[in-house]
Amino acid sequence: MSYRKFVRDVGLIGTVQVLTSLGTFFLLPIITKTLGTYDYGLWAQINIIVSLVSSVALMGLSMGFVRFLSSETDRKMIREALYSILFFVAISGFLASLLVYIFAEPLATVVFKDPEATYFIQAGSALILLTVVESISLYYFRVFRQIKRYSYFILLETFGKLFFILVLIKLGYGLLGVIVATLLVQSFIFIISLVTIVSQIGFTIPRFTHIKEYLQFSFPLTPSALVTWVTASSDRFLVTYFLGLGSAGIYSAAYSIGTLIQLLVTPLQVILLPELSKLFDEDKLDQVRIYLSNSLRYFLLITVPAVFGLSALAKPLLGIFTTQDFLSGWLVIPIVALSGLLAGVFQIFVNIMFLVKETKSATYINIIAAVSNILLNLLLIPSIGFVGAALSTLISYFLMIVLCIYVSRKHFVFDYYYYDIAKSVFSSFGMYLSVSHFAISNVYELFGVAALGAFIYISLMLIIGGFSKCELSAVIKYTPPRV
Repeated sequence: MSYRKFVRDVGLIGTVQVLTSLGTFFLLPIITKTLGTYDYGLWAQINIIVSLVSSVALMGLSMGFVRFLSSETDRKMIREALYSILFFVAISGFLASLLVYIFAEPLATVVFKDPEATYFIQAGSALILLTVVESISLYYFRVFRQIKRYSYFILLETFGKLFFILVLIKLGYGLLGVIVATLLVQSFIFIISLVTIVSQIGFTIPRFTHIKEYLQFSFPLTPSALVTWVTASSDRFLVTYFLGLGSAGIYSAAYSIGTLIQLLVTPLQVILLPELSKLFDEDKLDQVRIYLSNSLRYFLLITVPAVFGLSALAKPLLGIFTTQDFLSGWLVIPIVALSGLLAGVFQIFVNIMFLVKETKSATYINIIAAVSNILLNLLLIPSIGFVGAALSTLISYFLMIVLCIYVSRKHFVFDYYYYDIAKSVFSSFGMYLSVSHFAISNVYELFGVAALGAFIYISLMLIIGGFSKCELSAVIKYTPPRV
């Protein structure tokens, strides 16, 4: 795959992420304004349980799929590998869903402190099975660079959920309607993705020929996925435990806006690891360095102003997309947004460990970050509330970045573009000062101020030379001529 196609695919996924972000924005007010802080907090906790248990049920095999099959061309080998992994995670996902269903009552009583939540946890337990099988089926399109199809599936899922959740909530089904809508859409996405895969490579009953090899690579990532969840999501559980479901709902709403930053790394991560794996297996190490260096630079050139922008617009965002009950969580947004930036940088650097198959180091780093996150949460949440949970996440991600860079430099050293990033920070700060004083009361004013902020950032970057001549030439080349 040429570098031009790589950039084009990243651009396509980036566009998809913008659209899915809009879908997330539209979904947030629908749920928060209908369910309120308590039920929204319960829905957020169900999502966290699903993400935790499905990560364990996957056993890291999604990453193993990417690493081992990115350069594979033998259709028979691909077919055997895909269905072996899919059948394996389907069994583990079913067992995980069953366990959550059985232990829903003690989970609701001990963790949520609300026995009435049992029914909703049981209803949501089926999401675990659907999440793991859908994840593997969609990874197929990532691995074999069918980015358009992958993008269509992501868009269909996002707006399908938006539509059916809206319909079922309007019909009065409340939180149960949100769960049912999510189940229906994910089931549909899995079915049509599987039908597409069968039409391309056929179907076979797997013999699990290489599953041991895949698990040897992937299984060390299982505790890594678990402790990554601890770093990213355990704060919601601890906020619930110390402050109640109402506070968890406020924190989760603000957190969901702050973590939109992490969507900006998704276009790179979807395309980057399969391409790096292919180049690394072909011993094209110089190209691997170029891809890593450019990926880090462009990610930061976009996410740095995004963090400043979200920080400037934190209060209006919560005020417009939720209710006044959620407004006290505005300070969480800039802290979580900065955490998302650090998480994205970590995702770029950790690819190096996957390439050299040093997955244990990634696990150890995640364990250290997870332990520090829990300790900081236990210390800060009781003293300063849910802002303490956000600060704990930020500190933990910073620790992950430091350790990951230290380990990865033993294998690869590439250009970090310090001066360009400094220029981006300067321009972003100028943008922040320009837009933070606006009084915003509706969504039109919000998007107008956001567009103004983007214009100011780009203008300042042009003035101080933040973009290279090659990049400016490329923009001019692909800008449609005036008629």
